[in-house]
This record gives sequence, C-alpha cells and structure tokens, in this order.
Amino acid sequence: MLFHPRTRSRLLIFSGFLLLFVLCLFSVVSLAQDTETPKYEIFVGYQWLHPGGTVPAPFQPFDAPSRLGLKDMPFGFGSAFTYNFHKYLGLEGDFGHNWDNYETTISTGPKLTYRTEEANYFLHTLLSYNRLNVDGLPNSNGLGALLGGGMDLKITQMFWLRLFQADCVWARHNYADVVSSSFPDLRRATLGGVRLRTGLVWNFGYP
Repeated sequence: MLFHPRTRSRLLIFSGFLLLFVLCLFSVVSLAQDTETPKYEIFVGYQWLHPGGTVPAPFQPFDAPSRLGLKDMPFGFGSAFTYNFHKYLGLEGDFGHNWDNYETTISTGPKLTYRTEEANYFLHTLLSYNRLNVDGLPNSNGLGALLGGGMDLKITQMFWLRLFQADCVWARHNYADVVSSSFPDLRRATLGGVRLRTGLVWNFGYP
C-alpha cells in the first residue's frame, strides 16, 4: 500500500475539492474574455512546509528504534518555470527548499491554467525527487509527487502576485541502514505533507 490510510483520505478529499474547483472554472469559460497567453512564466517566492511524517529518531538502537515526528518548516523558498503550449496547458518545472533540518523537492509535470484579464487559476500534478535531511540521520533521497493549485492576481501584464498556492506533498524515504526490517513503517518512511507559497510571477513571451 503506497499511502497511509490517513494520508490517502486527505489526498482524496483534497483532490475532490480541486476537481470541483476545475469544474466550476470551466463551466463559465464561455463567459470569459479572450486573454493573451504568455509563452513563459517564472515564479519566485516564500514557502512554508508541513512535512507530515514520522522518521526514526537519531542515535537509537537498530533493533529498538523510537519515532521522531517531523516539525513544520516555516523558513523556505520556492521557484517554478512554466512553458505554455497554449492558453490552458503548460509544462512546469518546480524547485522548493525549506530549512530547520531541511527538505528539498525538484519536480516536473503538467500545469492547467484558467486565465482572465485580472486573475489566473491553476492546477498542477508533478512527479518529484525529494531529499530529506534530519540531524543525526543519513540524508535520504526519495521519489514523490505534488498535487495542488493556486491563484495569481494581475499587477501589470508582465508581473503578477501569487496570492496563494497550496500543494499536497508526498514522498517515500529509505532508512534501511538505521532501522531493522521489523519496523517497516520506519524503515520505509512515508511523508504526506502540505506546503503553502506566495510570491511574484513574471510572465513574458506574449504573442
């Protein structure tokens, strides 16, 4: 089973809200004015992360580990680059990093955007490389995924404000070097967290 039951239920609820959000947006697409679409978008801003997982506590016996719940990471930044194939669909590359220990994600995948004259609404689903560092444990490189979306408000044609971005962040990490196979949930730790972002978006390459 790839997901912990609690994590899976959260993802299903979040996905349901996102799907409802998309349906509402595209149900009124015929009422929206035609807007120019930039070929490229660059986002840079602040990132808060709730890792949402439990890992082995450092400096514990191999056959008798204790658990360490990962704390929120309020200090971080994010960036993203999107190439838009047309008005609604783009390919996104994403980088995120948080300190206090640290977690780093490098991700790519499709991005769906609904555009108006004053605001853009987007959804994306990305596959990720996830690197987790916890003091006292070996650095762990895992595979993961991101699912989320957000809203951008227009400042000028080139510069927009990312009012909010909210993503579910999932990853698997391997601690086989420090935990016995008798503890599979710690040996192969699963993260099911949330990250929030805000910042500036630079749109360029208009027709």
